[in-house]
Amino acid sequence: MATIPMPPPQETPEVADALEAHVQRLLQSPHFARADTQRKLLAYLYEHRHETVSEYALATDGLGRNSNFDSTTDASVRVHISRLRRKLKDYYLQEPGEPELLVIPTGTHQLMVLEHPAVAARVEAVEAVGNVPEVETRRDFLVPGLVGMVVVLAVLAGWLGWRNHELSGRIRPVPKTSAFWASFLQGTAPIKIILPTPVFFGFPNEPTFRLRSVSVNDFNDIPKDPHFQALVDKLGKPSFEQSYTVTWDTLAAIDMARYLDAVGAQQRISFDVTRDLSPLVLENSNVIAVGTHQTLQPLKEYLQAMNFSLAPSELRVINAKPKPGEQATYEIINKSGKTSNEREVRPSLVALLPGRAPGLKVLLLQSRDTGALVSLLSSSAGSNSMEEMLKKNGNPQYFEMVTYTELENNRPLRTWPVAIHAFASQVPANSM
Repeated sequence: MATIPMPPPQETPEVADALEAHVQRLLQSPHFARADTQRKLLAYLYEHRHETVSEYALATDGLGRNSNFDSTTDASVRVHISRLRRKLKDYYLQEPGEPELLVIPTGTHQLMVLEHPAVAARVEAVEAVGNVPEVETRRDFLVPGLVGMVVVLAVLAGWLGWRNHELSGRIRPVPKTSAFWASFLQGTAPIKIILPTPVFFGFPNEPTFRLRSVSVNDFNDIPKDPHFQALVDKLGKPSFEQSYTVTWDTLAAIDMARYLDAVGAQQRISFDVTRDLSPLVLENSNVIAVGTHQTLQPLKEYLQAMNFSLAPSELRVINAKPKPGEQATYEIINKSGKTSNEREVRPSLVALLPGRAPGLKVLLLQSRDTGALVSLLSSSAGSNSMEEMLKKNGNPQYFEMVTYTELENNRPLRTWPVAIHAFASQVPANSM
């Protein structure tokens, strides 16, 4: 069977016409001018938006592939879906007059229409007031500002603008909360999303020169890097700076905040950075920290208490105490082969650990691409794969999980869990 029908949503003719006009504007935009495959794919997904479309149907009906298409050996549909997902995001970012109506959740190939109620409201408003100009509420886009200014003040300013927009009455579908998130969100404790501020060093006699070594996170670490030490010997004692957050971690944090807002936790969310982090945070808040082993050093007591660890440059995950049948390391897998595209599978870590007060939790997302881990946690497909692995391993209250993310040209295609250990260590007493 190619597709499985689903009950169609209530969609008036006026709403259907407005959605159709929106799709046509998108298909005829410059963003899709040289993307025939993505244009065909979007048109097909929109036409079948009330159906659960299989990957086989997308390949054969949507893209005209042969009937012998096999998704287990041919990833072309997933690749094109990933590219289409990116084009939709780029379109809405660069066309601020357009409300974000269409989205393909990461981990799926189903097109979702987000704004039926909002479109209906605009149609009714035009009918009611005739030629009175319409006042349209639109999204305050976060990403352009964050790419240029990734310091935490920019994050907070964008977050406040977005929240004000949400509170002004925009209606969005509420995702079903997974068992993982239902547990994490129990109670009323604040939720702190922590962004890393990597350590840079400057030199008084070289004001335009900034140096970052992943091995050096304070002055005592300088001897660990011989090249760094040589520069210090030549240029003199450096100064210490933590002025920036990491762009992709910042964007991942915003995506996480959006998801938590959608499931009803909006009043509890705030941001902080590792530079300004207080030890009291772990005693009065649930914490979500994104970054790598090197950039999350303020939480090093937690990192050191874990069985799994992410190696420098995110080259591998090390399994300190492998269970029977487990790997001692989870390495990068190169899948490029003879194709022109660079494809690889990279390991990452998700860990749910106890906070420093009863009922509090610490969620660590360690990856070169933390956005892929956010997608794993927030998408239906990702949540289901996590729930299945947790269930097979006795549903531990606290755990460490190794994941793999498949990437093409550094763009994530899919993420899945591959190994899990219960976290049985004591709560670190001195983190931060």
